[in-house]
Amino acid sequence: MPICRSSIRHLAVLAGLGSLVAVSGCQSNDGSATAAQPAAVNVEELRAYCPQVILETEGTVWSQYERGGEGDAAKLVRRTTISETTRACSYSADAITVNVAVAGRVVPGPVGSPGQVSVPLVVEARRGGEVIYSNPVNYGVQVTDTAGATQFVFNDPAVLIPQAGAQQTRIFVRIDVPEAR
Repeated sequence: MPICRSSIRHLAVLAGLGSLVAVSGCQSNDGSATAAQPAAVNVEELRAYCPQVILETEGTVWSQYERGGEGDAAKLVRRTTISETTRACSYSADAITVNVAVAGRVVPGPVGSPGQVSVPLVVEARRGGEVIYSNPVNYGVQVTDTAGATQFVFNDPAVLIPQAGAQQTRIFVRIDVPEAR
């Protein structure tokens, strides 16, 4: 079966990329090549439960307008959104500590200006209707340019969940929109 030149070129490019990825994973801080050591994961951690993080629908977008301009796109100061979450869990005999991270962005509107923006975020752990953890935070985001979005990542590293009943626990994140209170 004949091999065409484009196939050989594709194979050469893939081989080159593969070797770059392999070498980049083996670099130490001093630039010398060493074997990367994977983090040890024990069986209990693989079987352990890590509560799901859910963005609350009513708290993912917050539009702020000039006074008296609510709903008027020409008077929009900024729109803040949160759209992504992730978490990592660590375990003790009686509790799970969840490190929750939330990604969002602040987009200036037509009357927006650079400056410090306070984003009211809430991280809550709930078991059924019971709130077992709540952390309201006014997270500061520095908006330096009105031409585009400013991205931010908020992190709550200490969401504490009791092991007992952990399977029924969910973690919720929202912007605590003042109008919705």
